Amino acid sequence: MTTRSMTCRAAAATRAGTAAALRAGTAAALRAGTAAALRAGVAAFALPARAEGAADCAAAAGLSLSGYDLTIDGATHVADGPVPHCLVQGSFEHRTGADGKPYAIGFAIALPDEWQGRFLVQGGGGLNGVVRPPAGDTAAGDRPALARGFAVLSHDSGHKGEVWDGSFKADQIATLNFAGWSVEKATGLGKAIVEAYYGRPADHSYFAGCSTGGREGLASAQRFPTLFDGIISGAPAMRTSRSNMALAAKAVAMNRISPAGADGAPDKSAAFSDADRTLVLDGILKACDGLDGLEDGMIQNTQACSFDPATLVCRGTATEGCLTAEQAEVVAMTFAPTLDASGRAAYVGFPFDTGVMSTTDPIPGLLRFDDERNRQFKNAATDFDVDAAVEKADIADPQQRLINVDQWTDLSSFAADGRKIMVFHGMSDPWFSANDTIDFFGRVKAGTKTTVPMEDWAQLYLVPGMGHCRGGPAGLDRFDLLSPLVEWVENGAAPATVVASGPAFDGRTRPLCPYPTHARYTGSGDPQDAANFVCQP
Repeated sequence: MTTRSMTCRAAAATRAGTAAALRAGTAAALRAGTAAALRAGVAAFALPARAEGAADCAAAAGLSLSGYDLTIDGATHVADGPVPHCLVQGSFEHRTGADGKPYAIGFAIALPDEWQGRFLVQGGGGLNGVVRPPAGDTAAGDRPALARGFAVLSHDSGHKGEVWDGSFKADQIATLNFAGWSVEKATGLGKAIVEAYYGRPADHSYFAGCSTGGREGLASAQRFPTLFDGIISGAPAMRTSRSNMALAAKAVAMNRISPAGADGAPDKSAAFSDADRTLVLDGILKACDGLDGLEDGMIQNTQACSFDPATLVCRGTATEGCLTAEQAEVVAMTFAPTLDASGRAAYVGFPFDTGVMSTTDPIPGLLRFDDERNRQFKNAATDFDVDAAVEKADIADPQQRLINVDQWTDLSSFAADGRKIMVFHGMSDPWFSANDTIDFFGRVKAGTKTTVPMEDWAQLYLVPGMGHCRGGPAGLDRFDLLSPLVEWVENGAAPATVVASGPAFDGRTRPLCPYPTHARYTGSGDPQDAANFVCQP
């Protein structure tokens, strides 16, 4: 018998066993198919797996897995997606919570007909509560993970609700699931479904998410270090209790200089005119735009950027084209660390960057507390006690301390055995300061007890001009971290620069450089082309 015929026979036996497992709803038939392939004496499992399209997908509707109270709500073969795939939707861990409400972990998994042996878990957003379409598009450039032949799973973290509905926290297990335990549970289920559907386990498992999904990625590296081979964590919501506290303090500072509106509350829209806002942005650019060797409306060397709003204060009798001392003070406080009564930083400062006045993104810029989409918009207070807010964040809310991921910094078990993590953060993020992620990255480097150099298993990419996870009026927010992560995990090729583009500047590309380097123009060549920039400390 030829090797080719043996391979075909093995693959056929595997598919037959897989289909039998799906139809019978038992793991025993799956094992039988797997054993048949092994008896054929060939490395059939090294080949890309091919499902039989609609037929195998229909069989998946009857899937049952030992150890899971699995409910399949639908198994639909999608022929016109990024690639033909089977979309399986369902739930597990059904129970009645301590609050008397029904709970379960809802999920959706996309299983491509031509599977490349990789599995990816897609991170959530906000307070979760919904199952988003499983595509795997976080930091994947123009090719989501599903389009690359990954099996992709998304889930709701174990509760149903609108994006900011926190009522699930009345139940202990639902809160634990949101803190990260649901990622481990859903990943275990996803891996089991993949093995049942294709007749072999995934070769490699990945995670990619931003914001809450970024926190989930860090939580997985901290609490479940062997769960994933590679993780992408974007703009991680590491400690929302502190970041929200800092934003409230900044909103109050603006309230104090805002005249009363018709309802008697401070009218933040009158604190700064459009001309004032342009003045601030131009001042930041004048101070920092050229630090990367090129004045192009982007600040690449953000770590060297220093801007003093006092330089914009009116002198003498001037009243136009300048700020009042009170306005300059509010601008300075908005970027500065939020200090407690002892003068210690209760939350880090925000970088000087180009997106601070943005109203074009779903989340307005850092200085746009006057925008109705800002969660501090209805904050009408004119007094704020930082120490009391810190006590509430750190002592009065033990659930949030469990959810936060900013304290555990020893990732030595994760760093072992070739696992990798790539972190990215927009420098114009108005919710979570990129400086907090930089600080955490440094503490991880100091706290991880391993002889493996950090650059061999972790990289941080700062994205100039980008807002929260995406967007930014002067940001290039289209980039692919998934490809270099796969190369790093599977072939040991460490990533270097990552080319970014985006609608903010048509035809422009820039390299994203691994921290602590930044992109600097070489001084010659097309300044629109990333090829003419180098990464420099």
